[in-house]
Amino acid sequence: MWPTFAHVQPCAHMCGLCVPIGAGGGGGAIMATRFGSGRRWNSNIRGEIAGGEADVAIVGAGIVGLATAREIVLRFPQTKVVVVEKEADIVGHQTSHNSGVIHAGIYYEPGSAMARLCVEGARRMYEYCGKKNLPHERVGKLIVATRDSELPILEDLYKRATANGVPGIELISSKKVQEMEPNVRALQALHSPNTGITDYAKVGRSFAEDLLSTGRGQIRTSFKVTGIDVDEVKGVTLESESGDIVKAKWLITCAGLQADYVGHMAGGAKGPAILPFRGNYQELKPEYRSIIKRNIYPTPDPKFPMVGVHLTPRVDGRVLIGPNAALALAKEGYSFWHINIRDLLVFATTKGLWKLVLGNPSTVFTEVWRDINKRAFVAEAQRYCPSLQVEHTKDGWAGVHAVAVDDSGKIIGNFLFETGKAGRVLNVRNAPSPACTSSLAIATSIVNQAIDDLDWKNEKLFKVEEEMAV
Repeated sequence: MWPTFAHVQPCAHMCGLCVPIGAGGGGGAIMATRFGSGRRWNSNIRGEIAGGEADVAIVGAGIVGLATAREIVLRFPQTKVVVVEKEADIVGHQTSHNSGVIHAGIYYEPGSAMARLCVEGARRMYEYCGKKNLPHERVGKLIVATRDSELPILEDLYKRATANGVPGIELISSKKVQEMEPNVRALQALHSPNTGITDYAKVGRSFAEDLLSTGRGQIRTSFKVTGIDVDEVKGVTLESESGDIVKAKWLITCAGLQADYVGHMAGGAKGPAILPFRGNYQELKPEYRSIIKRNIYPTPDPKFPMVGVHLTPRVDGRVLIGPNAALALAKEGYSFWHINIRDLLVFATTKGLWKLVLGNPSTVFTEVWRDINKRAFVAEAQRYCPSLQVEHTKDGWAGVHAVAVDDSGKIIGNFLFETGKAGRVLNVRNAPSPACTSSLAIATSIVNQAIDDLDWKNEKLFKVEEEMAV
């Protein structure tokens, strides 16, 4: 049977940290890690799921996978969920390598699920961070137009944001921009007071604590999935690179940068391809951090989902400049010279990649040039903040953004969920920005689809739902 796609649119260790938090009928205590929001996990989590088998396995301990696991155990009080992660720690990739912005829902097609889930997700994210005492601040955001050609795009963004129900959105004049941000110059700007900032790595770790505290969750790190067997009757078996086995009745994959590889391994379609776009960040030196008070974004190019080089205050007091968006030579290519031969071979045979590159040579070259030339990188932000100088900055870090591309070279700007093999698998094939902002809302959407497509609605295990905490 061919997989079906649902476009949600208009993308027992000895570390001393574990305590038993519950035992099931099989007598196996699940071990939860007591860690602060910023604490790294020192080794694998080796607990037991009561009875030896989970109801649901989730591949990927990024923010979407952890939010989905949390959603399942809170909504269905009898379920047991195991999350497997190939890295030695959770939230190691896109969740912890981003600007930390809580998006308001401005950019997305009105009526689309991406717009709805972002607006809903932002509301729930603020509520969750407040309840859990996680760092967050509603600093606001200006999207600035510095060229006459950008004014119609800004007007369209205003209409979109209004249609999407973004709170407090308004177009403001050049004079008002300077009153709000004395170092910023613009012809006009879109002001979003509901845009904010948080630390998504801490949010993801808090989701993990929520899961483990129920006594019905387990997270296994250093579990790189190399084999997935799906049987209509027996369920799902995951095998790791080291030969470890995890069994479950159902599988949800939330593999981020590896979504195409893992989704195909789970019996899904080969595409769409996930291409890695590296985004470098510069950081303002401490003495120059007062240059802005809120997020300052350029008017985006509507042909691409990236929102441009922006200035972003962080909850830890730092101020970032970036990111750019240069095609990386490895799925996890955090530096210019990081090359993965397997990934390169796949990229070389990906039709969509070649069509994307050949169709946009100027953009591709410009992004690579900014990747290797700091002055060119900073110059992009100088268009709207002319007092900013290269000497005010220091090297920051890089993130890699997963971009789904179809065979025509079109970037898929929608969440993409695939119902997979034997009614046992649901693959998250594309969850681009604003996935961190929307993670709680995305998790609800994923579970709702599983209820229908994986026939959970007819399973006794999923009949009783608890009210979500947030």
